[in-house]
Amino acid sequence: MNILWLHQYFATPSGWGAVRTYAFARRFVRAGHAVDVVCGSGYDASLRPTGREPVVVDGMRVFVSGTSYRPHMGFARRVVSFLCFMGGALWFVVRHGRRYDVVIASSGPLTLAVPALVGRWLWRVPFVFEVIDVWPDSAIAAGVLRNAVLKWLSFRLEALAYRYASAIVTCSTGMTGRVEGKLGVGDARVDPMGQCVDTPNHFPRRHSKATTISNCCDVEMFPQDPQTRAKTRAAQRVGDDQTVVLYTGAMGRSNAVEDLVAAVNETADDGRIVWWFAGGGPEEGRLRAAVEGRGSEAEIGCETVRDGAPRVRFFGSLPKAKLIGLYLAADLNVVTFMHEPLFYENSPNKFFDGIAAGLPTVFNRTTWLEPWLKEYACGVVCKGERLGREMAEAIMRLAGDPGLRGKMGRGARRLAEEVFSRDTLAEEYLGVLGDVLKSENSHVRKP
Repeated sequence: MNILWLHQYFATPSGWGAVRTYAFARRFVRAGHAVDVVCGSGYDASLRPTGREPVVVDGMRVFVSGTSYRPHMGFARRVVSFLCFMGGALWFVVRHGRRYDVVIASSGPLTLAVPALVGRWLWRVPFVFEVIDVWPDSAIAAGVLRNAVLKWLSFRLEALAYRYASAIVTCSTGMTGRVEGKLGVGDARVDPMGQCVDTPNHFPRRHSKATTISNCCDVEMFPQDPQTRAKTRAAQRVGDDQTVVLYTGAMGRSNAVEDLVAAVNETADDGRIVWWFAGGGPEEGRLRAAVEGRGSEAEIGCETVRDGAPRVRFFGSLPKAKLIGLYLAADLNVVTFMHEPLFYENSPNKFFDGIAAGLPTVFNRTTWLEPWLKEYACGVVCKGERLGREMAEAIMRLAGDPGLRGKMGRGARRLAEEVFSRDTLAEEYLGVLGDVLKSENSHVRKP
């Protein structure tokens, strides 16, 4: 197959964004397929605008747009960035779209449906619409999209994308249930809150156009190496009797930073607990300010120290290659999202990286992943009224029980290997693409 992948947020392990597209695409290349990627550089500084000529990354050709984008941008600037990138991708499809067998358009942003639709209508090239973020629902739930006209336009574009896509790939069973609901098809079981209910035996799911191919674990990138772990912990002056709690990734409105603040405060007097934060976003300042309010330690703004070493560290946004070292040196992984029902469906990369590293996970809310957390006994889901305190209590309980923590870590690694292996789900993805080409008998590749 000759595949074109449109993804504004593409990143390699040298960047600090999610590597989903990169990891799947290089496996497609390894399987003998050709992959071209049209992307931006907002999540990977190693990618420089290429103009008309691509850069070759692990066998795939990557065309990098000069469109600027940063997660810290305000809403208006983001919209401008989305439209500019959409225009560039549209021009690429108009000029070169006929050479491809299939297009994958990754959303968000939702605007990438436009070049995919034009490729379908102009060149009769089928496309797979990949729903990484359920726009516009998630933007509305997070309070980002408020304008009535933009909401209407977004829902219309979403409906067109679903209608004309040859297949739809989502990142969670909840997303699949939501998409199927909009399509008016499917047999997903739904709970009273409108959330898709599933069990481990039903994964991955394929119904109608929609297929669940979640974010995955690159287990080969997380070797269980005690020496690497010891070296990293020694460099950060962390004792063998201390428990490192790791939070990575975005710190935005949808990430429930208030729960992190409460959990840090609740564990401030427990010398066993060390917090590491690697990431950034518009709410990072709020988290730092809350921590700094406890004391005057200049290095990180926290008075909680032991043997001269700070017990809260902010590393900023790190490339995946460096982030792996923190995962391998940590003891617990924390995942937080706001408490809107929609965020039940999120497929957080930080969770999959955590289980690949063999870390138990503490969630601040219910999640579609809960059946696997129970089956493999590798996580804690907080559901009370004071979630920050509940998270802190779970963390302190696990800090005091190394045996349980180790057992949960082994369960996490098994889950990564047995259910969420990238190699396994890449084969599933290729199966979807193959089915698309088989069903598109009317599509004739043009010279």
